[in-house]
Amino acid sequence: MARIAAALRHRSVVLRTLRPDESGPEQRLANRLRSGFRTLMASRGADLAYGRTLPRVLREAGLDDVQADAYFPITSPACAVLEDATVRQIRHHLVGQGLATDEEIDRHLANVAAGRLDLATAPMISAWGRRR
Repeated sequence: MARIAAALRHRSVVLRTLRPDESGPEQRLANRLRSGFRTLMASRGADLAYGRTLPRVLREAGLDDVQADAYFPITSPACAVLEDATVRQIRHHLVGQGLATDEEIDRHLANVAAGRLDLATAPMISAWGRRR
């Protein structure tokens, strides 16, 4: 990344695709628990792609000039609070379906409390359009 930044011209921008942080055991555990959470949501009928498909759905409903944006906080203090609450709420489901053990969840919650993770929430998608 340092070489890319050094090669930039004045007023240039670097865009980088975010991918899960796999730099250590804490991050890998967090990613596995997040994957387990998504598995639980999908098994209950949640449409995990809904945010990406919302603009198309609005166009198909007859709206013009459809636009969308997303808010995606990363490392906000609220992310840790939400992560802790979510994991505590779904703990018995994660363990019951073999997606995690109690020890792994305890370790993850300790990592969250210690601030050792850069946590992110799912993006909040806003979409709008104009009636024809």
